[in-house]
Amino acid sequence: SIHHFLGHAKRVLNAEFHPVNGFQLTTAGDDGTIRVWDLRRRKQAASIPAHSNLVTKLCYDTTGEYMVSSSFDGTVKLWNARNWKMLNSLQGHDGKVSGVDIVSSQNTIVTCGFDKTLKVWR
Repeated sequence: SIHHFLGHAKRVLNAEFHPVNGFQLTTAGDDGTIRVWDLRRRKQAASIPAHSNLVTKLCYDTTGEYMVSSSFDGTVKLWNARNWKMLNSLQGHDGKVSGVDIVSSQNTIVTCGFDKTLKVWR
């Protein structure tokens, strides 16, 4: 290990590198927050109080312009990856959302949940 990033109150459950710039690492976990780390400066760049329950998955689009997060709070949220403002909140699963992915070429978000459904969002 060359560096430790401390900041989450509980377990870290997911980590994603920014697909374009390569120096941002985004983490999420049990505390419902998303944290953005600047690897060049080895410090936290942003802390987002994203969800009211644990964050299960983070995913960037291929351009790095936006990111989505899924959570056990039953929501999927779309974030601007420049200023970290929430763009949209998607609700449609009955209960916990366990995963999310982006099909950038189709402008589509795909989610799966504990309700045994797969949802496609446009």
